Amino acid sequence: MAKKSILIADDEPAIRKLLLRALNNKNYRLFEASNGKEALAVVRKNPIDLAILDIMMPDMDGVEALKRIKEIDETIEVLMLTGQPDADLLKEILFDFGAFDYLLKPFDFDELALLIRKCLKNREEYQKRRLLKKELEDQIRQLKRDFKVKTFELRKSQIKYRNIVESSTDPIVVSQDGYLKFANSKALELTGYSGEEILHIPFDEMLHPDDRAEVSERFTNRIKGKDIPPLSTFRIMRKDGSFFWVENNASKSVWGDNPAVLNVIRDISKRKEAEAQLRLQTRRLNERVKELSCLFDISEFVEKQGVSEEEICQETVNLVVQAMQYPEIACARIILHDQEFKTENFRETPLKFSEYIKINHKHVGVLEVSYVEEIPDFEMGLFIDEERKLIKMIVERIGKISERIRTEALMMRTEKLSSLSHLSAGLAHELRNPLAVISSCAQFCLENVKLEHMVLENFQVIYRSSQRASNLIGKLLAFAKPDHLEQKEVDINEVLVDVLRMAKLGKDPAHINFVRHLRKGLPKIVGDKEKLGQVFLNLVENAIQAISGKGKITLKSQLPAADDMLEVSVSDNGQGIPEDYRNKIFDPFFTTKDGGTGLGLSICNSIVEQHRGIIHISSSEDKGTRISVRLPVIQEMTGGT
Repeated sequence: MAKKSILIADDEPAIRKLLLRALNNKNYRLFEASNGKEALAVVRKNPIDLAILDIMMPDMDGVEALKRIKEIDETIEVLMLTGQPDADLLKEILFDFGAFDYLLKPFDFDELALLIRKCLKNREEYQKRRLLKKELEDQIRQLKRDFKVKTFELRKSQIKYRNIVESSTDPIVVSQDGYLKFANSKALELTGYSGEEILHIPFDEMLHPDDRAEVSERFTNRIKGKDIPPLSTFRIMRKDGSFFWVENNASKSVWGDNPAVLNVIRDISKRKEAEAQLRLQTRRLNERVKELSCLFDISEFVEKQGVSEEEICQETVNLVVQAMQYPEIACARIILHDQEFKTENFRETPLKFSEYIKINHKHVGVLEVSYVEEIPDFEMGLFIDEERKLIKMIVERIGKISERIRTEALMMRTEKLSSLSHLSAGLAHELRNPLAVISSCAQFCLENVKLEHMVLENFQVIYRSSQRASNLIGKLLAFAKPDHLEQKEVDINEVLVDVLRMAKLGKDPAHINFVRHLRKGLPKIVGDKEKLGQVFLNLVENAIQAISGKGKITLKSQLPAADDMLEVSVSDNGQGIPEDYRNKIFDPFFTTKDGGTGLGLSICNSIVEQHRGIIHISSSEDKGTRISVRLPVIQEMTGGT
């Protein structure tokens, strides 16, 4: 990894030397300047990642240098230093001139190191984000502004707190033998006790129960002369029962000729709250960046040439878990048009959030994101608002993509069917007349002419073949120009009962087990009873042919919840349909049967479409096939064309 370049500009040589020494072993390229003009010269000649500028410098101050550096390269992060805090100037530097943060002298080197890492990381992320689309860049810039607002509020609060602390005397107490022997007025003010009360309360009773053991151990070891770090943090209880965090600077002392501990106490409650808030906001920002990256990756995948709806759904479930707070224990599933797509680790859990996928206000599927384990903490909730919005955006996008893909497929199929219809109609009319002549002549000879045995058999073959060809032409005409539908009220269960009765004729009950699950009280539909019977009989006969040994065929009717369409399904436990064939199964003339025409399922599909319905197939090799037909309960029929 290339070294990061840091410019240090301060008119005090001692400060520059101190900063250079502190950063020398951090794998940085370091540059220095004593004023703003020198800093600008360095920036013009060298690729700088971070500039640390003192506000008060001769020739050109840090504020002017900040503005000119941003004019040269706005991606250079700038960290301002000053020993004279000014909230108004801070606001102007952060919001108007683009500084990353503002650090007060004298500064803590740990805090400086942390801010430098944040600055450099922010620059890296900013450079990466410049490659994203304009929409993402605008959103990230807004997020950065929100982050700066929070940073400004935090820093303003810190300045206010520091001014209060520096302008007042810290509380001081002396502890000995489990009691306080002395407490100054600030200690009394902070705790709410009177001087008499505070000296007669056991000190451990003023501590938070979770901190008592540790504070007591530190006190004992310090009295024994052990080397104990002077600083510690714990919680103290006020007289009103509330607790507050303190930082205690303790040292061994003497009170009344006996060993004691001198404690200089500082209230750090606001600092703790600010740190917690900063952690929370930083975490939210990181989550938001992950979510935007997820949307970008999904969009990029969708734009690839030749990707299918199935591939898009599978890639989406794999990407969406990476945008969650805890991707390592997250899983996801999409159910779309009765097909399921899920991550490898998916399982049903109560720790989930789901959104319905809709097309034209109808539910066609669902996206579900779950956690397979209890999450580590609920600081931001199981699913934060940004994650819920992300899932809703993805669901809306999938609905539009699915609608577009299916519309395009329907248009292509319509064009294809139109061409095939014209071709089929032409062939049927051209072949029907000569076939009628052949069939009639063969029938006349069979009925009126005494023929030799061999000739008789040949005429019988001619007659049967001409009849079979005539039936095929009939199917071609039915495909090319479907009959008009006889629109009547239809009880779909009555149709299915008749279909099962016809399907069982001539079938060995020991070979096929027919099972029916017909829901009672289904609403009637408007349609052609004979045509619908033709559809379901064809599906049942296909299921029978798919079973090579003993098997089961299930005929089921139902009314799915929150839907205005009833559903009929035909399922078998046969050998299934190979994956390569599933997208072609409704194409005209496609067949896997010896002697088949390939028109049966195509005609079924045409009849279902005439009824404004949907036919869908799901199959697994060696496990069976399920074909479902959905028909609207209330509809306006158009008839065949």
